[in-house]
Amino acid sequence: VEIKYGFEVEKLEISHGKVLAAIGKDGARISGDAFVLNPDLPIAWQELLGKTPRNIERLKYSPSCFLMLAGSSARYSQLAHHNIHFGKSWDLVFKEIIDDGKLMSVPSFLVTVPSKDDSSLAPAGKESYYILFPTPNLSANIDWNKAKSSYRDSVIKKLEENGYTDFGSSIEVEDITTPLEWRERGMEMGAPFASAHTFFQTGPFRPKNLAKGFSNVVFTGSGTQPGVGVPMVLISGK
Repeated sequence: VEIKYGFEVEKLEISHGKVLAAIGKDGARISGDAFVLNPDLPIAWQELLGKTPRNIERLKYSPSCFLMLAGSSARYSQLAHHNIHFGKSWDLVFKEIIDDGKLMSVPSFLVTVPSKDDSSLAPAGKESYYILFPTPNLSANIDWNKAKSSYRDSVIKKLEENGYTDFGSSIEVEDITTPLEWRERGMEMGAPFASAHTFFQTGPFRPKNLAKGFSNVVFTGSGTQPGVGVPMVLISGK
């Protein structure tokens, strides 16, 4: 197998319900017998296949998230690799995020420490952190161009309230992703968890792996069957 790194596909060459080749931004053409599409499924339809079936247009989407990646001098001996912090009002959080389109008033969040088990991911004496706060997706009336900075500060405050002492002042490098950036990276409605796992969008009811109307196109990823994975569910249950 020849793997082509950095080959950005701009379009697909299609003829009579069959994809013949992937065309790169530089005009290079890669032909093939079958094509596996891994972009977010609605984006694959819109931007690569050139049409969107009605059942895809009707999809409802999962909540999004505010994600901070931080390189820090702070270390906390009590942490595991994955740490889930539950707020005290679980039902309210779901209502706020999904029904009301509001940010969590009593946040539940995830903190992962990749460098805890792989010291090469941070300089000596430092740590890397992955901090995820669920948020509404872009269907909510939140201007993330304005909210990004203030919500970042509230995230730091909540971390410090939960035992991450002096976390804000210990950050040496950071990168933040909001629903707006998720959308810019090709995720419909700024939802990195793809279409919602409601009953009629789960398992066999989720969009099919084979692209209707095309004889040689297969979808993969969380937007198609069977859906997203279960690591966080298992960790939470434990």
